Amino acid sequence: MEYNKKFNKSKFGKFFIKNTNRIIKIGDYFYDKKICGCSLIRYVPSLYRESKGATGSQSTHYVILDEIFQNAVFSENDCFIDVGCGKGRILAYMLREKFPGEIHGIELNQEVGDYCKAWAEKYPQVHVNVGDAFALNYDKYTVMFMGRPFLPDMFHQFIEKLEQDMTHPLKLYYWVDQQSGDFLNDRPGWNMHRREWIYKKNGFYLASSPQRYSVWTYTPAKNL
Repeated sequence: MEYNKKFNKSKFGKFFIKNTNRIIKIGDYFYDKKICGCSLIRYVPSLYRESKGATGSQSTHYVILDEIFQNAVFSENDCFIDVGCGKGRILAYMLREKFPGEIHGIELNQEVGDYCKAWAEKYPQVHVNVGDAFALNYDKYTVMFMGRPFLPDMFHQFIEKLEQDMTHPLKLYYWVDQQSGDFLNDRPGWNMHRREWIYKKNGFYLASSPQRYSVWTYTPAKNL
């Protein structure tokens, strides 16, 4: 990670970062159009930040997902879910990478979830649920992605619910984990495989400031 705070705050730095990020978004747009037939770029603010601790819908760059899922190997027996899937960028990425099992997403915002469902209808392996993530039982899933869908207090509650649901190991990919990811440190059953910062790659700025991700396996006590 290369981060120069002085450069970031300078007029030229802001201009340069904004424009390299714009180039990355052009790449995102073409992948979106090829896979989904529509763009998934637009940010949608949360309608439930105060009431449910939910964050807004912001699509993660494909190049960032390449970093997060580096060396990942999945089988036909795997079942994937993106909690807070938004317009479905992660689901599109999994299709691009030919994930062999079922691909699921759940999104609280009705408008955003319906947008995701509309493009995903042509893919039989993709299933989008519009509703509250706390209403699901997660025991059928083996792989989970979370792009900071919750504020910290709600994240803690979700992890406690997840632990109650699971009867088998689960792999978790957690993007933008610096706000609440440390909650999993030294927590019984959780094993961290990797934790990295993402900021700049090949001269392109992926974000206006460094963002962190982590990869975990949760193993219920009965399976230890």
